[in-house]
Amino acid sequence: MPQARDFERPRRSRGTLSGRLGLISLGLALLASPAPTRPPAPPRRVVALAPSAAEILFALGAAPRVVGVPDFADDLPEAAGKARVGGFAPDLERVVSLAPDLVVVSKDGTDRAAYEKLEALGLTVVVTSGATLAGVLEDVARVGHALGEDERARALVLALTRRIAAAEALGRARPRARALALIWPDPPVAAGVATFVGDVVRRAGFTNVVPESAGDWPSVSFETLAAWNPDLVIRPETPENAEAFARAFGDARWRLVKAVSAGRVVVLPGSLLERPGPRLVEALERLAAVRVP
Repeated sequence: MPQARDFERPRRSRGTLSGRLGLISLGLALLASPAPTRPPAPPRRVVALAPSAAEILFALGAAPRVVGVPDFADDLPEAAGKARVGGFAPDLERVVSLAPDLVVVSKDGTDRAAYEKLEALGLTVVVTSGATLAGVLEDVARVGHALGEDERARALVLALTRRIAAAEALGRARPRARALALIWPDPPVAAGVATFVGDVVRRAGFTNVVPESAGDWPSVSFETLAAWNPDLVIRPETPENAEAFARAFGDARWRLVKAVSAGRVVVLPGSLLERPGPRLVEALERLAAVRVP
């Protein structure tokens, strides 16, 4: 499957704080917890090595300090004019040449060997690892602390927590429908329940048709999709996948999936749905507002 250029696929997060606490409790815990000890001088030159990392930095107001961003962050206005440092496997020489005193990476959106080399060179590296919306809040707090912006991070966590709660309430107000989050059309790849996309689907008030036994990002047959029989299909839209979806949905095999043949397909920007950053909350809000005929 040709992977979306900025799609960051998380691993499962069972046993973590995100898995044990409810979202509201987590938000309150992050707001109330004392900030750990921080180096005395806040970083002045920051490089982001994943689109989600750049999104978090910009949401925290750190754009003036960001000197390098990943290649695929063009949808973020603050990225304009910043040095590009590559994609999943970044250009390490370029990164080092920018003389950063902080590098923010994604556990699943940045090559681990690459950022470990940066650590070995003595650079300060912060790793984000949000595999759920709650995990995104943890990442905001973690990056905010590294920036010396604990209060700004607390305010952002509070604002996002309130928006998530409001969206969840909206989703609960409608009859619960069965949904499929389709990440790629041919071969079909779906988002399982233990992914950040699956977390958004659930919090928006839908039942994910993908069984837990299928795994996180299963590639499935059209017959299986027809048997799952979702009421609604949710898909991302990016410059890279638009043609693929248009071509695939013209295939007669997709008529087996009633939601597609009936036009019950919700399209969200891939930069919202496929990226574990603060704007994932906007994807939740949009889905929570969907009414299934």
